Amino acid sequence: PKKVLVTGALGNLAGKICRNLSDQGHQVVLLDCKPHQMSHVADLRETGWENHLKGVDTVFHFAAQNPFPHATWKDSIASFDMTANVFYAAVAAKVRRVVFASSNHVMGGHKEEGINCNDAKMITPDTDPFPGTKADVPSKIDSTPYACAKLYGERLARSLGKLTGGRTSFVCLRIGWCRDGANLPSTLSYAGGAEEITDAQEKYITKMRFRHV
Repeated sequence: PKKVLVTGALGNLAGKICRNLSDQGHQVVLLDCKPHQMSHVADLRETGWENHLKGVDTVFHFAAQNPFPHATWKDSIASFDMTANVFYAAVAAKVRRVVFASSNHVMGGHKEEGINCNDAKMITPDTDPFPGTKADVPSKIDSTPYACAKLYGERLARSLGKLTGGRTSFVCLRIGWCRDGANLPSTLSYAGGAEEITDAQEKYITKMRFRHV
């Protein structure tokens, strides 16, 4: 078992990974900007939380100012500041590996190149990034700011991985839309937008996420 740290630990995806890691017997350190009995409060835009990295083998970085595609440029700048602070702190603490939750929106602009299967180009591992997905359902969305913050995080990860000679390795995962609970095809949103939930629903979701942590 390893000691691992998860940022944005009260979020949907981070909550899933926290429960899974805990079930596997790992020691999980939870960081989030919101108070919770199972997590440590940390504003990743600032310093002062780095002591939580002591003895950590792997960092899973999920935290963002606004984790949804409708994030503004102001949101996305703050999200990148958080990512940079986490990456540099992990390198300074000699963390072995950092896993970064990027997004498929980094490639979303390619969707605009073809409107049918005859026009669209195949995306391969060698395809250049093209940030930004545009959609009109359920509301008008341009994910360019959100996607750029993710892309900048990927590029910083690449640079720091090379700079450390692999002492701290980075894994960037371009994740698609993932909802609470089982991610069934019947419940996925076409546009990937988040539905509004009530305070009562939020409390119930948080309780269920951390029932095993």
